[in-house]
Amino acid sequence: MPALTALPRLLAIATLVAPLMATAQPASPPSGGTGAVPASTAPFPKRRTGLWEIRSVGSQAAGLPAMQLCVGELTDTAASHLDRTPGVRGACTLGAFQRAGEAWLSESVCREARTTVASRAIATGNFDTDYRIDTLVTYDPPLGGIRREDKDAVAARWIGACASTQRPGDMIVPGMGTLNMSDGHFRPEPEARPVRGRAGVAPRTPGP
Repeated sequence: MPALTALPRLLAIATLVAPLMATAQPASPPSGGTGAVPASTAPFPKRRTGLWEIRSVGSQAAGLPAMQLCVGELTDTAASHLDRTPGVRGACTLGAFQRAGEAWLSESVCREARTTVASRAIATGNFDTDYRIDTLVTYDPPLGGIRREDKDAVAARWIGACASTQRPGDMIVPGMGTLNMSDGHFRPEPEARPVRGRAGVAPRTPGP
């Protein structure tokens, strides 16, 4: 699939993992070790280094493939974690994830024209083997006078070390390509080469 065709959909899918992400994160060296900081002691949610499978489980997720994200030692820091950088970004104020009992809570507000969009995300899990983020977005006044809120959720599980060809921040979407969440670089998935026989001779088909 050509890069220009794949990129818009890839970016749309990426927003399920990194809602309201607007700035690049610090690059980090490849790592396949555990590198985990226990969630009970870390001042921010820090995922285990390695490859994570992330799947949208929201009501509008039908047909979306599971993604894979390569997490490095510096992917999650106090300044930028769970693929978002807190602070003021244009018309949005993005909140950091903070402890709320056994969970982590982040609240953000954006103002679009006459509408105030408030986002409340709750992250749960141990971030060593799995985690989940549930997000509630409300609109004031309602969009079109009708739509008051949207709900979304993503579930993730650790599946092993990153491949030697992967860099921290690489998000792999099957059938499309790789988007690096740190620098925004997109690498389209190589197209399959057609099987060709000799000139005038069709490829042989194995017999029964």
